[in-house]
Amino acid sequence: MRVIAASVFCVTLIQTVTVHGAEDSRSSHLRALDGEDKSCYAVNRAYENMHNSGRYSFTISELRADGHPIPYMEARARDGIFYSRIENGVWNEDRRFPIRTPLDANSGLPIFTSCKELEDSHTEGEPAFHYSAHWRRYKWSAAIDIWISKTSGQFIKTISRYDQGAGEMPFPVAVQIMDYDRAHAVKPVTENQ
Repeated sequence: MRVIAASVFCVTLIQTVTVHGAEDSRSSHLRALDGEDKSCYAVNRAYENMHNSGRYSFTISELRADGHPIPYMEARARDGIFYSRIENGVWNEDRRFPIRTPLDANSGLPIFTSCKELEDSHTEGEPAFHYSAHWRRYKWSAAIDIWISKTSGQFIKTISRYDQGAGEMPFPVAVQIMDYDRAHAVKPVTENQ
């Protein structure tokens, strides 16, 4: 039954991307990459669709034990530039990598493994597929919950619980909320302009 659900999701994902006209469609879509964890096929396609969309923004917050999020970082991906800042700090500007795949560029290992489809849910104002998985990049790893939009086929929310306590972030549990509204992914205004 889960295989059928994952297949239906992937077909829906491709149709959604085609209908909505992916801004910068460089993901592998239906083709799984060599070395990819097959249980993470739907998660990997949604990950690629998120990172390879033309413009998006997101926030990362520390998720306290009581469930209260504490804002930490804001980021905006706009065409070829990636802007980021730690809460209320100075905006940094970096070149945006043109292609993101579900394999880590340094190690060649899969970023997501052991994916499990959980119950469908509703988060950030839209219906979503909910998955649990294991995430690894560079020296960091985490148990991760992932919510994928049933409408756009992109990540809309993740909660990462780092294996070593503080990991990629300076706290043990991080929540990332995605925003694909192009009007929110504007070039930041800095004091130097």
